[in-house]
Amino acid sequence: MNPNTDETRLLADAEAALPAVLRKLYAGRLRDQGITEEDGRRFFALNDTAGKRVELRLETAPLPEPRLSRTFTNTTSDRYVVQLSDRMPPEMTGQVLSREVGELLAVRDRSAVGRGAPLDNLLAAGATPPTGRELSDADLGRVGEFNYLASLMTDPAAGGPERQEARDRFSALIDESGLRTGAPATDTAAHALEQYAANIRLDLARQHLTPDARDAMDQLARPAEQLAPGDAQALAAARTARAQDPREAAALGTAPAFPMPGRRADGTPIPREELGQAVAAAAEQRTALSAHTLDQLRAEQATLPEGRYPQREIMIGGGASLAGRDPDVLLVDARGRWHVDPIEAIVQSADQVRHLRESGMGDPYQFADPQQRVPLPALQLWEDTAAARGPLVDGRAGLSIGEEGRLIAEISPADGSPPVRVEVQGSPLVATGIPPEIVPGADRGIPTVPEATGVLAEQLAAAGTPEALGARDRLLALPEGEGRAAASLDVLADPAVAGALGAAGDPRVAGATDTLRATAAWEGARAAAPGRVLMGDEVGDGDYDPQVANEWLIAGVGGAAIANAEIILQANPDATVSMVGKDAPFVLKNDAQYLALRQAHDAALGGDGRLVTYSDRRLGEVGTVTAPDGRVRLAALDDHGRSLGVEGDAYVACLGRVSRLPQALDSVESWARESSGQVRGELMFDKDRQYLGYRLAFEADGRQHTVDVTGAASRMLPGNVFGKEDMARLAVLDAKTAPPESGNVAAGFMATALQGSHLAQHRAAGGGPGGPPASTPPAPNPPTGPATGPATGGPASGAPTAGGPAAGGPTAGTPTAGTRAAGTPAPSGPAPGAPTPGGTAPHRATPGATPAGATPGATPAGATPGGPAPAKAAAAPAAGNPVAGAARLHSGRRAAASGRPASGPAGAGGAPAQPPRVPRAPKPSGGGAPGR
Repeated sequence: MNPNTDETRLLADAEAALPAVLRKLYAGRLRDQGITEEDGRRFFALNDTAGKRVELRLETAPLPEPRLSRTFTNTTSDRYVVQLSDRMPPEMTGQVLSREVGELLAVRDRSAVGRGAPLDNLLAAGATPPTGRELSDADLGRVGEFNYLASLMTDPAAGGPERQEARDRFSALIDESGLRTGAPATDTAAHALEQYAANIRLDLARQHLTPDARDAMDQLARPAEQLAPGDAQALAAARTARAQDPREAAALGTAPAFPMPGRRADGTPIPREELGQAVAAAAEQRTALSAHTLDQLRAEQATLPEGRYPQREIMIGGGASLAGRDPDVLLVDARGRWHVDPIEAIVQSADQVRHLRESGMGDPYQFADPQQRVPLPALQLWEDTAAARGPLVDGRAGLSIGEEGRLIAEISPADGSPPVRVEVQGSPLVATGIPPEIVPGADRGIPTVPEATGVLAEQLAAAGTPEALGARDRLLALPEGEGRAAASLDVLADPAVAGALGAAGDPRVAGATDTLRATAAWEGARAAAPGRVLMGDEVGDGDYDPQVANEWLIAGVGGAAIANAEIILQANPDATVSMVGKDAPFVLKNDAQYLALRQAHDAALGGDGRLVTYSDRRLGEVGTVTAPDGRVRLAALDDHGRSLGVEGDAYVACLGRVSRLPQALDSVESWARESSGQVRGELMFDKDRQYLGYRLAFEADGRQHTVDVTGAASRMLPGNVFGKEDMARLAVLDAKTAPPESGNVAAGFMATALQGSHLAQHRAAGGGPGGPPASTPPAPNPPTGPATGPATGGPASGAPTAGGPAAGGPTAGTPTAGTRAAGTPAPSGPAPGAPTPGGTAPHRATPGATPAGATPGATPAGATPGGPAPAKAAAAPAAGNPVAGAARLHSGRRAAASGRPASGPAGAGGAPAQPPRVPRAPKPSGGGAPGR
């Protein structure tokens, strides 16, 4: 780490300031034991009053402005991460740390007694008297700021200017916390109402203030006209600066047009005992809306000429990304993942996903106590409620290119009715969830049979001998599907062919061959033991029989493995599970599932012995052995095919995933590559450098179509589009989006919901292909903590704010990339974009016009996606909802006021051609959701 960077200095200042903050304000609560370095992590080891160890790590991160800090709380493992904005003014360090430690302690105190967190912050400006009488975690953090500033105001060691600055900040903070009336004394009614509200807040806060802070509050929590001249002048300057600051902290929850899911139309929360009833009602409403949407599409189709289809903007997939669901866009979602997963709850507690509220997706404390895992029915309620905000079809969709170059979506409804097609307008949004799992023993660089045969065919063609060329032709002629791997190995068994490949000297040949062998072994085992050789997603989707075996072997010891172990152990009381693999990742030791499950079932931790973990073992392909009774059993083999001594009657593979494009794009990718075109990818960021996903541009035959990929699908970059630089950058981003101490992962529910809400706000603010191009994308900020890059999450109400926007960043609203041939990575870097979720989007951009005769969604060859937008006509916001109409803005569709349909050229067109699809990976999972 470069010791000369601003971030490094900021982190060093914070590490120096934290002990002083603890001594001044929290000495009776936390005792500093110094900085500890352990397994690559650098953190403060603290003890609470009971002597229990508490770990607190500090790091810097790009946070959404005006937010200066954010704390990930984990009351399960008592590990915490305070992230400081990498743009934070250094002089704010002590005040910000005072706030975050105060909030951290508030969360711990609540959790200790099992009390949920209030949804609303009381210490906020406004004339409306608070309805609640309990300070939120953020409010108690704000109290910590007051106490810190008061200590500076009376510190004899501080200089006069420093004490005066603390006093001025204390006074400004009173304004921001709604503790002083702002109405003029001449307006007696407004003045009286504001003073009444301020007095309520003061009474609630006073009991938590230090004596110095109470004295300062008595002096300064007065109307401006009653302040001393110097204090009044400082307050006037602070108010002017705040009024001129264009940034506004967003409120919690979604836009006023939509209550937060889990709440009734009047805003009151659904009680826990009514969750099941609410889930059923939301599901019924969603199903009915899907049927209605299908009826509308079919009725419209009946009026169109042959080969033309209804025109729609579309989102494919949903899950937690529905936090950013545009109600004007057709949603096609398979209703998978959390709707079918047999697990009873996600692996995080309510405390661990408390920032979920900021996405507007739901309140985890509504249906779970602080240390309880959030139940799956809550997620189902939230997702179904968000999905039903606009037209939707329950089902799956694939994109392809029609004969005239139009982008077509073929929708397969989940109700079994015939498919329907729509002509896609603008850039579709794809959020189909995590990609398929990898076959045990397959090479991670060449994980699928099509990729493996492609590499081998290339090498055989280069060899050029008659035997090699004949083998190449036979390889490429083999039919797709099961059996192709074994048939390929038969082709390669010819000594002359094997010799040609051996002479090639390309290390990919060995990897491709390993993938063929592993896949052939997998398919052979599945045939020999039907229903007993499974991918982890089959268990996670409930597509298996838990009674098919009592002795289960799980390949892997990561998050998917432990989740599937829980599913099996719960579903079959007679089952035992052996997990085999390397060491469990650190994040697992922090979630709310892993340790509890092992304590219940792992004898090494006092459990009943039904779960055994074999660590530090490197797995290869699946093995089969024949038991004395003739029954086929499954064995764990190492990467040399030797037995690891662990067997079972059923085998579940949970060894990671294949980094690939979403399967909904297979046909479009095939169209571009088989037409000698290009597939380009670029990472997308908003103006606050929050990662929104990636954009793809498919170019061929003089046409271009763009697609945005977000959610869990965007966390694994396909290696045939993105290079190692982008992957390394995203790894840094992911580590700060979800620090491992939090028990979350970047592809998990909370991070995905926050990303979805950021993307919606970015689009609503005018970000997207119609936005201006980024000029000079900055390099990513270097990691400033041992384990981590940027983060997702909206500003907390009452968070201290920076003095102004940072200068020198790229233009807001664009991805970063360069044009290149298919498979060649583009340089990319953070670009900026949008306010945080929940509030009204400032200065929303308006839709642009599609040039006459142009096909919506198709950019002429040579044009740059994300280039300068055409002149835009004014359009009114949709019902005060910052997300409504976002896709219109994103696609640059003409405004409704133009009087012409927002479509391409009229007239009949041929039915869309269906180019050959790119072969799929073995046993792919159904899409639609983030990882656990």
